Amino acid sequence: MNWKLKSMAFRALSAMPGGTGLHYAAQRYVTRNLPRRPASLDALWRKAESLIADYRAHANQPLESATFLEFGAGRDLAVPIALRLQGVARVISIDIEPLARLDLVLHAARHYFNRMTAPSRLASWDDLRDFGVDYRAPSGVEDVSTHVDCVCSNEVLEHIDRASLERIAAHSLKLVRLSGLGVHSIDYGDHFARSDQAIDRFNFLRFDASEWARHNSRMQYVNRLRPSDYEALFADAGWKIRSALRTPGRPTTTTRENVASEFRHYEDADLFALSGRIVLSA
Repeated sequence: MNWKLKSMAFRALSAMPGGTGLHYAAQRYVTRNLPRRPASLDALWRKAESLIADYRAHANQPLESATFLEFGAGRDLAVPIALRLQGVARVISIDIEPLARLDLVLHAARHYFNRMTAPSRLASWDDLRDFGVDYRAPSGVEDVSTHVDCVCSNEVLEHIDRASLERIAAHSLKLVRLSGLGVHSIDYGDHFARSDQAIDRFNFLRFDASEWARHNSRMQYVNRLRPSDYEALFADAGWKIRSALRTPGRPTTTTRENVASEFRHYEDADLFALSGRIVLSA
C-alpha cells in the first residue's frame, strides 16, 4: 500500500469516533495480522529472552522475586506472558488505551504454554492476574507508584513525543529500586516502509517537521528521534546507560544529501540506525 495513502487512512481513523475499533477490525479481518501468527509470537518470546538476559547481566535482584513494569502492552500481552513463563515473578503491564482483548491474550498464552509442552491454565482476566500479569489500562507510567526491579518496553518509545518521553524517563527512574534496570527495544525506522517497498526504512527523514506533521497521526505517531537522542534523554533524567546496541540499516532511496536539514548533523551510524536496545541502570 502506498505509504501516503496509508498515512491518510491513519489520520482519518485518528479523527473519527470509534476509529480505534475500526483499526482493530482492519487488523483482524483485512490485513489478518491478528491474532499473531506463530512466527510473530516466537519473535516476541525471543525479545523476552533478550530482556531477561540483560536483567541477569546487570541487576542484583533474583529474577524469581523480581517485578517488571512493561508499558505499551498492546492487544495480546504476549511479552508479559512470555516474561512470566521465563521466570519473572510478576509483571505489571500498562497501556494508555485499553487495547488488550481476552481472546488474543489467550491465543498468545496457548502458544507459549504449548512451547513448554504444558496446557494453558488461563481462561479469564482473573486467571491472568493470578498467574502474575497485572494488566492496567488506561494507565500511564506516571500513574504507577509500585516499586519495581525493571521498567521495559518493546517498540513503544518511538511512538511517544519527546516531552512525554522526558516525563516517563524521570518518573520511571523513581519507580525502580536501587539496583533496578530500564530495558527498551526501539524501532528507529520508518514504519510505513513495512508495507510500501517503494521507500526505504529512512524515508521519513527526508521531511522537515512541518512536512512530516502532515503524515503523522495519533494512531501511527512516530517521533523520528535517533539513538543518540534517546541516550541523551535518559541520561538527562538521571539514568546510567549500561549499553546501547544499534542495528545498522541499509538506506536505498534515502541519502545524507536528501535528508531534511534538521537531521544532517547526525553521524551516519546514528542517522541510519534501524533498531536497537538501550539498557539503563538507576
